[in-house]
Amino acid sequence: MVKPNLRKAAVLAGCPVFLTACDPMLSIEGSFWPAWIICILAGLAVSMVLMWQLVRHRLAPHLGPPLLIVPSLWALCTFVIWLLFYST
Repeated sequence: MVKPNLRKAAVLAGCPVFLTACDPMLSIEGSFWPAWIICILAGLAVSMVLMWQLVRHRLAPHLGPPLLIVPSLWALCTFVIWLLFYST
């Protein structure tokens, strides 16, 4: 007999498998790409431009450790792009 908690955990673990088809797809040159890949690449480009501007204006040393700031800026740009183009 399967315990109720184990059954609940199995159902919750299996849910993401069925949600993978809910991802918006973009057709680029006849090849379908998940929208999150495009958002990650666009977020990388935008964060690189923003970081370049911060370095250019000599503000980067005042932000903190670059190992934390740069990935956080990349994530912020990626999430903002996703929200701008794919929020309903």
